[in-house]
Amino acid sequence: MVASDQLNDVDRALQETPPKQQTVALAVVRPAATSPVQAAADDSNAWDQTSLIGKIFIAFGALLTMASAARMFMA
Repeated sequence: MVASDQLNDVDRALQETPPKQQTVALAVVRPAATSPVQAAADDSNAWDQTSLIGKIFIAFGALLTMASAARMFMA
């Protein structure tokens, strides 16, 4: 056991190892689309990737939400 203000063997071993060479990561910047229409034509949206059963669940949830809102306004 070593006192808390003293270095143990592991701490000394970490200090003695030479620091590794640092690497620099570069971010790739893509140019922005020139127009929103072009961006919409190139990218597929989440609705295109949603399965049929997912679309049915979304529609059913929207229907329940609208029915709940209508019931709240009638009361």
